[in-house]
Amino acid sequence: MKMRKLAAYVLGIVIIVNLAACGSKELTNNPSTTDNTAVDTNTENAPDASGEAKKLVFWDKSEYVDTYNDLMKAKVDEFAKANNVEVDYVIVPSGDLKQKLSAAIESGNQPDLIVGDNTVVAEYIETNQLADVTDVIEGIDYKKTALNYAVFNNNSYLAPLSFTAPGMYIRKDIWGAAGLSAPATWEELKEQAAKINDPENGFYALGLPLGASGGGDAETFVRTVILDFGGELVDENGNITANSPETLEALEFIASLYEEGLCPPDTISWDDSGNNAAYLAGTVGLVCNSGSIITSMQNENTELLANTEIIQYPSATQDSVSYTLGGANVFGIFETGANTDVAKDFVSYYFSDTDYYNKMVEAMGAMWQPVINGYDDTDFWAEEGHIGWLKNSENLYLTTHPAPTESKAAVAFANQVCTKAMQEIVVNGTDPQKALDDLEVSLREIYTE
Repeated sequence: MKMRKLAAYVLGIVIIVNLAACGSKELTNNPSTTDNTAVDTNTENAPDASGEAKKLVFWDKSEYVDTYNDLMKAKVDEFAKANNVEVDYVIVPSGDLKQKLSAAIESGNQPDLIVGDNTVVAEYIETNQLADVTDVIEGIDYKKTALNYAVFNNNSYLAPLSFTAPGMYIRKDIWGAAGLSAPATWEELKEQAAKINDPENGFYALGLPLGASGGGDAETFVRTVILDFGGELVDENGNITANSPETLEALEFIASLYEEGLCPPDTISWDDSGNNAAYLAGTVGLVCNSGSIITSMQNENTELLANTEIIQYPSATQDSVSYTLGGANVFGIFETGANTDVAKDFVSYYFSDTDYYNKMVEAMGAMWQPVINGYDDTDFWAEEGHIGWLKNSENLYLTTHPAPTESKAAVAFANQVCTKAMQEIVVNGTDPQKALDDLEVSLREIYTE
């Protein structure tokens, strides 16, 4: 394992060195195909107190909607010109962000500013990489719920950019043809799935991801079911409580969905785009995802959109709580970077233009929901296809719920401890109780480091 990590670090370092020139570019797995087109920046940069020109290295994850990166780059260019700052705006595929950051940190070439999923970015709090951004947060009119995604260890280290509330997509035409209504419980969902499953013809009822790819979809799914069944990994006081009959029951239930062939065999290797692709291809009947699939159907498959319904997540029983776990995209500012103050200036500058921020949120087509006040009552959010996503964002639980909002919880999520436990059961045939024991060990190692 150490050798594989070392190889990944070396590869990442080589890529970063090849991309060391200033400019807006996309950091991909294949350096030979990298776009090295330079950003249009002001060439007469004002020097800082040391006599050096001000600079900013900004790594932004790629989004499912290309318009996002175009709009962010335009704001970056505007900031660069207005403040005489030389900016490297680098677009990194979201699935590669963690690996490339690790390599950059190892080589001492970390960026100043990043955008990523809150659980991935928060992992760098534990290693003392991120700057406290309380001063930035105080100048932004954040919703109260957004601040839940900012505070770790009683300090503000993340500046929320957007909520990413999930929904459960269901093929209402297929469910309707079988005389089935939307499932209210997980067991009911399993029973219904068995009735419509048709693997011989390339159709699987459920597109539930189980790939430990570094993304958050699989880990969020497993944690949701654990909570619904009455289990929890870490309680509100920070005590590890994972090894319980309720958690074991949840793991056994999840395993049965794969062992009984209700999910495609390749779900065990899916990254966060796997469920999107399968649903859009019509090979699965149900997925859990953000609004990205809606956006794709609006642009490419209106017939599928007409046959899609967004339903509430099931619960364990008719009377129990149904959890909706969701994340946020956040800005993270590296204290160990060379231009921390400039990065803070950019985040403040970005949120100073709230109308432009709202334009970006709406451009995401309900994939994002606003984290600042003042834009919930627009015509966009009044539309039938959008209002549900906004409501989901108002009732989100953190993906690490009910654990305290500290960096250790974020590290446990980013390490995909639950997904890996499920893979042990489904892929390696490990006894569920043994997998749960190992899960508990993994959590204790993280929480005692």
